[in-house]
Amino acid sequence: MHHSNDQLVRAFPTALRDNAVLALSAFPENSHPSSTFSVCVADDVVALPYRIYHDPALIDTALLTSLQNELVDCLLTRHQDGFVRQERLTRIIAGNHIWTPPFVVQLVGESIVEIVRVVHQNLGNLDSSIYGQFLRMNPKFLALTEQRVISYWNCYYRNHGRDERNEYAGFQVLQFFKALVGDRR
Repeated sequence: MHHSNDQLVRAFPTALRDNAVLALSAFPENSHPSSTFSVCVADDVVALPYRIYHDPALIDTALLTSLQNELVDCLLTRHQDGFVRQERLTRIIAGNHIWTPPFVVQLVGESIVEIVRVVHQNLGNLDSSIYGQFLRMNPKFLALTEQRVISYWNCYYRNHGRDERNEYAGFQVLQFFKALVGDRR
């Protein structure tokens, strides 16, 4: 099924369509369809894949512009391999384009603490206005991320005697996000 790469173009706002098509031309064909989740970015609804399965070694980015390379990095934060997700996150986290927050915020609600720590360590590099605008436009996404952080903490921390919520980086990142949207709880 060769259409699955075409669907990945929808992970970015319409204004990036041409660059996204070129970025995806570097990807090998992919036989795994991926389900997606939708959020608002500026005036667009984008659809990010939950997981992608392309082999990063087969993605040839030599002819891509730095912008197109950044789109590749964003998509690879959705990779099935946590190490790939973490490596690509470190590349995009200081990028501060309007299309990066959904990729970063989604990772905070996932279960790999090392990845959450990367976000936590980089809070000072996040553009507050870009992230604040994104989170205000996507309150359900922020709420869902919070539920995931809590349930992850419940599973892996609380039940292992590490009861301190504030020790878990996910809560500290959430507090930062909530402060950006003016939610002081």
